[in-house]
Amino acid sequence: MKKEELEKLKAVLLYIIQHSKQDRRDVYSIVKTAYYAQQDHFVYRALPLFKDKIAALPFGPVPSAMYDILKMARVDASVSVYQQNQAMKDVALSIGFENERFYAKESADLDRLSVSDIESLNAAIEKVSCMNFDEIVADTHSQEWHRAYSSPGRHYMSDANIAREAGADESIVSYLQDSLDFLEALN
Repeated sequence: MKKEELEKLKAVLLYIIQHSKQDRRDVYSIVKTAYYAQQDHFVYRALPLFKDKIAALPFGPVPSAMYDILKMARVDASVSVYQQNQAMKDVALSIGFENERFYAKESADLDRLSVSDIESLNAAIEKVSCMNFDEIVADTHSQEWHRAYSSPGRHYMSDANIAREAGADESIVSYLQDSLDFLEALN
């Protein structure tokens, strides 16, 4: 992942942490908020809010690099392979962890977030704040989650299917897929 992509993830994570209620600053709530924000941006903007693969894990979909950054921030030994990635480590160092809750050690760089990014983030923060764990699990275990979770390998979900299941019409899905293909070609 490029440094500027990690800087965007950092801005997204810090924004979520700073704007979520104290009881919604656990790893589960943060990654679900990021997932819902990404989904919202797919549907209403036909573009990704941030670059990250959405992995189907047992308790639902999570942005995989973002999840790894949070594990690094809480000093989880299972992500030691990432310790060599200084840019990822720098993002993790901007986030503190205490009493099973994350906190921001610095402010989110709002220059990295567009108006539409903030709208999607705010909608996702509000959505997660009104749901309990079981409601989030039920809402995020979609057909696409089941397809990806049952697949061999890394269990990555399709961004187009995430958008489709959230109500995007086929013209939006087609535009989103074209945008994702273009962004991938640039890398």
